[in-house]
Amino acid sequence: MSNGYNVKHWRLLLETVRSMESAGLIQERSTPPSPKGDTSATDVQYFLPTIKITEDWGKIGSKDREIIEKFTKNIGGSTLAEKIANINKVVSDRTATSIPKILSSMVVIEILNSVLREFTESAGGFIFEGFLAGLFGGESVQITDVGDQAAAGEATEASGKPITDVVLGGREYSLKLLGQTTGVKGSFKNMVEHFKVKDHIVYLDARRTTAGGELSGLEFGEFVITRENFMEVFMDPFLKSVTAQPVTISEPAELKQVLSKRGASLKSIKFSKKFPGTNATLCQYSTKLDEIRVSGEQINNIMRAVQEMPEEELAALSPFTVVYAESKFEGTKAEQLFGTFTLASAIKQASEAGEMDKLMQLLQDTPGYKQSKQFEFTRKQAEDIANFQSIGTLQISENTLKQTWLAYGDLLGQVVEPIYKNLQEFTSNINSFLTEEQNEDGNRKQYGLAAGNSAKELKTATDKAVVEITKTPEVGE
Repeated sequence: MSNGYNVKHWRLLLETVRSMESAGLIQERSTPPSPKGDTSATDVQYFLPTIKITEDWGKIGSKDREIIEKFTKNIGGSTLAEKIANINKVVSDRTATSIPKILSSMVVIEILNSVLREFTESAGGFIFEGFLAGLFGGESVQITDVGDQAAAGEATEASGKPITDVVLGGREYSLKLLGQTTGVKGSFKNMVEHFKVKDHIVYLDARRTTAGGELSGLEFGEFVITRENFMEVFMDPFLKSVTAQPVTISEPAELKQVLSKRGASLKSIKFSKKFPGTNATLCQYSTKLDEIRVSGEQINNIMRAVQEMPEEELAALSPFTVVYAESKFEGTKAEQLFGTFTLASAIKQASEAGEMDKLMQLLQDTPGYKQSKQFEFTRKQAEDIANFQSIGTLQISENTLKQTWLAYGDLLGQVVEPIYKNLQEFTSNINSFLTEEQNEDGNRKQYGLAAGNSAKELKTATDKAVVEITKTPEVGE
């Protein structure tokens, strides 16, 4: 061969190209359209390694999992919140200077954008599960079959799937890929079966956000269900809050007893005289124009002050008018799941007391279990669950990806783009060299010479990249 490339060199290069082709890493890219009013985009080649979207991302030990982990391992953080923050730092803060971190974050954004744009909700959700397992790496795994996780002798109808979708960092997750107003749904029977062998499940909601009708981000939030807080999650959000009739109390001791029992649901308390330190006779959460309102923190302070106040001093402020909220069980989703308030109360007591055998027995007596009913939390109900927390929003729009490329354009254009450009040229020329018949014009020989030149340029570009990347402090973290 010409240009100093012997058979050994060609075989090595061919092996590299074929492995990258089979992994889906070689694909021609086009320059994206320029943002409105921005002409600089045409000066920057939009060029990223292409990752083949595959269902094997969630399988430990698979080749596709190995490929996705090569990129996601450079995104630091042990929790989803930390990983989202690190990706957004690359995208929004422009503070990352490490090429591995830049490329990893941009590849993640592009994959998620593709998953949400090109797949149905069910298929997209399945791929999304595998992607998150690949994002965390290590022992994180996607659960695809009933009983995947169950140890010998503890398999039940719903251990593993359909409740647990992935295990990330040792935590069981049920993932929901949702729209902005989509409810969180599931099988109540399967949930009960899950808790026969598992002690928790984390519901992770990923909600699409849009801007101008286009996909702009993915908003993450989560809440945790345990055996101990089971009823706090499955009954409290469904109850209807109704305001009871005002109650007039004359005796200070009776007021203290009522506040001790009803304190959490207290809406207002009215004294015959201004309560010390408030300049108000009516202390309430809601307000009328002619009344003074105090904050929730202040009314809690007032309740504590009432309990600590000597009864003879409190008597000077009587009579008292108390209004509190009551939770209505009848006619709610809670009634559909648990049947009667008596049974629901018994389940809540067993749950909070940690009486697991009794809890499971009672749950199997509910209509929700016996009739395989579906539960559904509206977005507000899910976010009203006591331990719900917002994790963060990942910016994944095409415009975000484009602007990020422009922000790091000089660095990536000098170091990364030549590698992929020369690799594509080499691939095209070597394929033509191997498949073309020799003719009078000597095209086959020309393809061979061009492939040799591309290989030399590829080596030069790679050597330069090694030097540049070695200078970056973050590499090797």
